[in-house]
Amino acid sequence: MSYGVKVKKMSERILRWFGNRGSETVIEMTYRHLELTTEAVKQLHEMVRTSSDDQEKKKFYLAISIHEINADKIRREMITELSKRELYPEERDDLMELVRSVDWIADWAREAARIMVIVPIYKLPPEFKETIVQMCRENYSTIRILAKCIHALSSDSKKAMEYADQVELLEADLDDLYGTARNHFVELGDIGMTRGSLILLNEILKALETVSDWCENTADIARAIAIRVK
Repeated sequence: MSYGVKVKKMSERILRWFGNRGSETVIEMTYRHLELTTEAVKQLHEMVRTSSDDQEKKKFYLAISIHEINADKIRREMITELSKRELYPEERDDLMELVRSVDWIADWAREAARIMVIVPIYKLPPEFKETIVQMCRENYSTIRILAKCIHALSSDSKKAMEYADQVELLEADLDDLYGTARNHFVELGDIGMTRGSLILLNEILKALETVSDWCENTADIARAIAIRVK
């Protein structure tokens, strides 16, 4: 089956969920899952923006971990709830594809935070650290627009598509920041960081880019759904 046909069939099935009052429990879980993921990305931004010592970073990491764990719990509860419904397996899988895409955002936000706990970012030149802060800020802006996109699916398909387009533009902005960060990385002199820390620093940059990528992937799924509503 071609990708286009697969997306079309997936969209038709998911639309039945967003337009069916009998599915409110599952849709509310979807929104709650998205809310927790958004909060995890927000806390990641606050972590890199304000943390100046290891204890403070650990507190942020714990908060992000809790949001990610609770999001995973909701995803499992959705599986249980969906198993109670008279659905074709494909219908259940399609809705879970949307939620799992959001779940990857939370996973990578937690991964970025996990590494930030042990990397002494404070040793970086101010312009390099500011670029990382901007990447986190951009990711937070992106997921907030993504949340609006998913909420709009049930009421205004045109608006949902507009939000999806905005997510794509923000993802492109993040790519530019990622390029800037890599330039800073190769220009680093001796700043008193171990080779291991530098390797992990590169992984932080990649994790932040991946958060943005999964925002765009999720917006693509939402756009496909919205097209079917028009």
